[in-house]
Amino acid sequence: MKVLLLGSGVLPVPPPGWGAVERAIDGLARGLQSLDVEVQVVQRIGSGRPIDEYRFALALPKMLRQERGDIVHASTPVVANRLILAHVPYVYTSHSRHWNGVHGLSQSWGFYLEKRACARAERTFALTPKVAELMGRVHPTTRRDRIRVIPNGVDPAFFHAEWSVRFGHQVLGVGAVHPRKRWHLAARAVRDIPGATLTIVGPVQDRAYADEVVRLGGGSERVIVAGEVTEDELQRRYAASDLLLHPSGSELLSITVLEAMASSLPVVGTTVLEEEVPAGTAGVLVDERLPIDQKVAQFREAVSALLSDEGRRRAMGQEGRRVIEERHAWPKVAEATLAVYRELLTPPR
Repeated sequence: MKVLLLGSGVLPVPPPGWGAVERAIDGLARGLQSLDVEVQVVQRIGSGRPIDEYRFALALPKMLRQERGDIVHASTPVVANRLILAHVPYVYTSHSRHWNGVHGLSQSWGFYLEKRACARAERTFALTPKVAELMGRVHPTTRRDRIRVIPNGVDPAFFHAEWSVRFGHQVLGVGAVHPRKRWHLAARAVRDIPGATLTIVGPVQDRAYADEVVRLGGGSERVIVAGEVTEDELQRRYAASDLLLHPSGSELLSITVLEAMASSLPVVGTTVLEEEVPAGTAGVLVDERLPIDQKVAQFREAVSALLSDEGRRRAMGQEGRRVIEERHAWPKVAEATLAVYRELLTPPR
């Protein structure tokens, strides 16, 4: 069996820094290769802008004729819709944050492409059961017998905890510094906790917003915007922090959260994470429907309580690590994916 994993045309696989979809494609590729599956990542990189996905999609049918594979696996909507036009059968993993809500014309167009990509795939992989349910109810719908729930993965061997340097004051945030990630809520929550420091690691996409987050958090001694770091440095940050504060309300199945759990970090976030973070045992989840001020207050209460209770932090971190090893290790995700590939390639009786 030869599997063609299609990139987005925007970032390399693996990406040099950020790029959740590209990291997921790379992790799946390595997981499948560990199962002796021949894998080819099909990708062409332009200038690193979103428009490059369209340019890559236009060139894709010719590239596929040169590569030839038994399974074509797409992970972005523009690429999948080009496969539809070219009459190329494919499987599809939906990474779209639009399942949690759409705002504006641009997102509506992106969500239409996403729904169409899901509906026309031979098999569609939903990251969570909630998304699988939505796929069967929107228009165009995805046939329920074609949907499989297969989560994102992570490499547990790469992540670990450094308990000796976890002193109960380091709060970590990981993700692009942009208003959609809601770092201003995290800064407000941590500001009034004595001794707490919030470090945000990720590309700064909006410098004015980054400055506002620092101001809201009480200044640069309390909130540190570290910018983008290497993968090794990110691993060290996870290992040495006390908890992950993830205020975003848009991700489906955040790889950031999975990496934190693999590092034995308790997670404080909202109920959009309820399908990946066992609330009360691996983290504390605040109701996403709450008004902003109440949400900030509950973030503050949860962070403060965890920072002052080393035993609870350790117990939650260990439970999170157990969940990762049981559900999200890349070899297990690859095995589930391979079973679907084989299902497609097995002739019906």
